[in-house]
Amino acid sequence: NIADSSHKLVDLLGEFQPPDGIFVKHLSEDQQTIDFEGFQHFVVVYFGAELPTDLVEQLFLSFSKQSKERRLSSFEEAITNVRNKLNGLNPISERLKPNNEEKSYEGVRIPLKPLVCYLSLLEAASPENKLEVVFHVYDSDANGFLDKAEIEGIIEQMMTVARYQHWDTIELEPIIRQMMSDIDLDSDGIVSLEEWKRGGLTTIPLLVLLGFDTLQLDDLKEDGAHVWRLRHFSKPTYCNVCCSALVGWGGKQGLSCGMCKYTAHERCVRNATNRCIRTFSARQCERLSHHWIDANAPSKCAAKCGSSIAVFQGKRCRWCNRHAHNKCLPSISDACDMGELKYHILPPTHIFPAFLERKNVKQQHVSNLLQAVQPRNNTRPLLVFVNPKSGGRQGVRVLRKFEYMLNPRQVYDLSKVGPEPGLNLFANIPNCNVLVCGGDGTIGWVLDAMDKIDYETNKRPPVAILPLGTGNDLARCLRWGGGYENENLTKILHNIEKAMPIYMDRWQIKIEQKKKSDKGDPPPYNIINNYFSIGVDASIAHRFHVMREKYPEKFNSRMRNKLWYFELGTTETLSSTCKNLHEQIDILCDGETIDLGQGSTLEGIALLNITSIYGGSNLWGTSRKSSGASRFPMPFASASNGHLSSRVQDIGDKLVEVVGLESAIQMGQIKAGVRAAARRLSQCSTVVIQTHKAFPMQIDGEPWMQPPCIIQITHKNQVPMLIGQTKTTSSWNLLKKNSTASTTSL
Repeated sequence: NIADSSHKLVDLLGEFQPPDGIFVKHLSEDQQTIDFEGFQHFVVVYFGAELPTDLVEQLFLSFSKQSKERRLSSFEEAITNVRNKLNGLNPISERLKPNNEEKSYEGVRIPLKPLVCYLSLLEAASPENKLEVVFHVYDSDANGFLDKAEIEGIIEQMMTVARYQHWDTIELEPIIRQMMSDIDLDSDGIVSLEEWKRGGLTTIPLLVLLGFDTLQLDDLKEDGAHVWRLRHFSKPTYCNVCCSALVGWGGKQGLSCGMCKYTAHERCVRNATNRCIRTFSARQCERLSHHWIDANAPSKCAAKCGSSIAVFQGKRCRWCNRHAHNKCLPSISDACDMGELKYHILPPTHIFPAFLERKNVKQQHVSNLLQAVQPRNNTRPLLVFVNPKSGGRQGVRVLRKFEYMLNPRQVYDLSKVGPEPGLNLFANIPNCNVLVCGGDGTIGWVLDAMDKIDYETNKRPPVAILPLGTGNDLARCLRWGGGYENENLTKILHNIEKAMPIYMDRWQIKIEQKKKSDKGDPPPYNIINNYFSIGVDASIAHRFHVMREKYPEKFNSRMRNKLWYFELGTTETLSSTCKNLHEQIDILCDGETIDLGQGSTLEGIALLNITSIYGGSNLWGTSRKSSGASRFPMPFASASNGHLSSRVQDIGDKLVEVVGLESAIQMGQIKAGVRAAARRLSQCSTVVIQTHKAFPMQIDGEPWMQPPCIIQITHKNQVPMLIGQTKTTSSWNLLKKNSTASTTSL
């Protein structure tokens, strides 16, 4: 199996050592090359199978006749053919067809080190094991150290990979030498195996140039290649290859590239021109050229003529989406301005290999292989994170649309990678925005990841939201709506362009369990973005969570989920599992004890950072006008209900609102608008809660069961968020809103 551990290669290397190695007789005097007979023997031992002679010959020739720059690509093709043959498939290369000509390889030898390195590159082992293979391959004298001459051999291997990627090796070579120098931690002129592995595992460019960071290497290698997806077309569409119409069962269908919309029949894909967009450049430059594709649908010419363009009588630019007749192309400037969405697009000319520009190579240890810089024009490139699991299939559709509308390097699928690669790529762009497509949990995930990035003061990018799924309390609060309803994404991008930044508080929650022996669930988060609650509402959410984990097939639609919430809420109303809450909880707000026993009996308490909870409910409610009303902290604000009645809620005032919940029925009444709000208990900057029995709790909609504990909630930080544009409303609704505008605040 070609995917065996790299330890197999380490074991085989010992068979090249004199005097007892089985491959020694096939080595040259300097033990650097091997003949064809020895290569055949090596292949049989390595693959554990007899391979056809023509395949072995192709592998051998890929090292004997090709230049160093071509070895990697031809070797990969040969390995693909080996895989296909082992799986019972026909080789992909016509050159592999057997013939009766006798071939002689007498006197032909191939270098041993590149052979072993390229095999290690294709192994499915860990980078640590692969680094060990390279170390033993280049440690020619087997003394356990790499001397200067042996390090030079490794540098040449990395330069070969760089040439294969078409990078500027003149600028790259001194940087590689500096990297290799930094790996020698004790500066004694030689590199031990421990130094080699420690330095290699923390240096991303080194792993990539050795071919071991396969995710990044494959990502770069596939840049410029079409990404085919099966599509059904509602309008007349033509194949870019054979120029005939697309037809199929149930409508027009064909394969379309998700990056550039180049379209073809399934039968025509093999003949398609593999010339898709490049998402990054070899080095930074300011000018981007149009990427013209044959226009396979009617359109209008963007040149002076302005007339209609018939099918295949003109071109379409993938970046600016302009069309032009073939005869009008010379009149259009070759420089592309990115079109209608240029404010949000990060041009590929401003994304390039990071180590070609950085002066301090040690900074590479925590960065991506690629880096981006700020375009000079007045733009704010948009970094997009999409959770395709949110909102059913909505997330997948949004992801694919954004990949085409923007530079695909700006769009990240959170089901495959976390937010860190995108944040690292944009770390050097001072003026940019972030768009999170998902639910409240996805937003919290991205905000937590952004906390770990070392942004300069006031340079943290603001975050906009495209809400997917249900709930979406933070998106409602920031005027992005309660859910995506297939609106035009171009319109949403224009709204982001006009959006204004505001600062949102975030709260640190520390939970100390009284008895470590008590069994409970671990808290889902240690930061509160939206709300935190104990009691009746958390009990319903926890029951729902347990049922969904146990019977996932019963929770496969929004309507079913709502019916389950209704049933569980009714059960909680009848059972009242959290009654007499005041007897089991003590709460201090800014050091002052809150008496929960006054007034109606409470079954829950909630701490609110935003104005929306449970998918749109406002538990704090609107505030009455008062000449003494203030948005700023007041000492012991909780001491007087008179003060609380006039206090307004603001997501950026460094205060958290505390309310009491009487029952599940009251929660439903507030949601339906029958009751104005829950009971206000306090507005404060610190909260300490002590529970004396196990209670269900939830943070931002994620519930768990918590044994008796002490909870401390303090202000963590403020983060910039983008607030959406207020939707157009009728004059009557506008008058109604103005009547309360002076007493309410975001």
